[in-house]
Amino acid sequence: MNKTSHRKTSISERQDPGTNSSGASGTRRIIFLDQTKAIMIALVIATHTILVGTLFTTDLKQIIEAAPSYEAISFWFGWICNTFYMNILFLISGYLLPSSVHKRGVTHFAKHRLLRLGVPLMIAIFILNNITPIAGLIIPSSTVYGKDLNELPLNRIGPQWFLLVLIIFNSIYCLWVSIRKNKFSVDNTKPLPSARAWLISAIVLGMLELIMSYFSGFWVDLKDSNFDGLGYQGIHLWTYGFLFFLGCKAASHQWLERIDKRLAIQWLQLSVGLTVCLLAANHARLMFSLSRDYFQLITPIMTFLTPLIGWGFIAAILTWNQEHEHSNSDWLVRAGKDSFGAYLVHIPLLAGAMVGFYTIGIRNIWIIAVGATAIAIVLSFSASHQLRRIPFIKTII
Repeated sequence: MNKTSHRKTSISERQDPGTNSSGASGTRRIIFLDQTKAIMIALVIATHTILVGTLFTTDLKQIIEAAPSYEAISFWFGWICNTFYMNILFLISGYLLPSSVHKRGVTHFAKHRLLRLGVPLMIAIFILNNITPIAGLIIPSSTVYGKDLNELPLNRIGPQWFLLVLIIFNSIYCLWVSIRKNKFSVDNTKPLPSARAWLISAIVLGMLELIMSYFSGFWVDLKDSNFDGLGYQGIHLWTYGFLFFLGCKAASHQWLERIDKRLAIQWLQLSVGLTVCLLAANHARLMFSLSRDYFQLITPIMTFLTPLIGWGFIAAILTWNQEHEHSNSDWLVRAGKDSFGAYLVHIPLLAGAMVGFYTIGIRNIWIIAVGATAIAIVLSFSASHQLRRIPFIKTII
């Protein structure tokens, strides 16, 4: 637990010029948030491995389909990660927002944020996300090999849907501040949200995700459009919005730096228990060759429980990283600063690594997946670090 003294501080006491993870903690950089961002982006890259493998080349897709154990483990790894990693990134984004807005002023902040999110979004859509499909034109095993240029899935938003949603959420917050004209200050005497509040929010959001999932046709169509990334993540938008604006509220009371460790552990135990139950239920379906109706029953349960399970992992990750922020290596802090750029460039690097392993004759999907993931993580963070040495690019990523 953080030993922060309980008092009310004004924005002038809390400014931390020139840093990304500064805001609700005073004049120091919030180190554990940098560390958390680095870990979450590494997990994002890891979970995109099977997606890239199945969408980019027919050969890799066949290898994956011929390895049901890999498909099953990848599915559950991705599903578990999806209960918390993007949620944490939205929560942190909201947490760091209020002090930046009030430090810069709404107008100046809006211009700066549009530059920092809008420019990378445009670069990703019109350049980075086109690298992989265009490269596929000269790769015989590619799913687009032999097609005309106008048949390629170009100018897609891809994983950068995150930036578009952030622009919308940031705009809503700026509009709110402009209307309310309230001054930002920290009052860390306000009690933390109770277990009951955690439970109610998880139930409400679980119901909203369940409702969103019933529009499956819409999300499938969106996957085939230029907004393909939203097709994969759209059902979680209510949860992302809730956590983003919860982060804004939490910044006023330093809640992320005062998480109740006991409650975090209890909720983690609940999350792990529910996950094990879902795994067991799914295994029973395979073991006893149960009908498709059984699977159709499990799927909405998983959807409904996603926020409930995610809360435990989110609280545990933030608590653990905070308690170990000074014992973790400095490279993890640096990686946190490079995480935004790594997120932008990882898809072509991951695709290239997977194709590279296949090209040199490796056919074991575990070697391809683990090796390509490790290489893509290292290259993505390294590329971001080098790009951030360029002054103009550093202002963006």
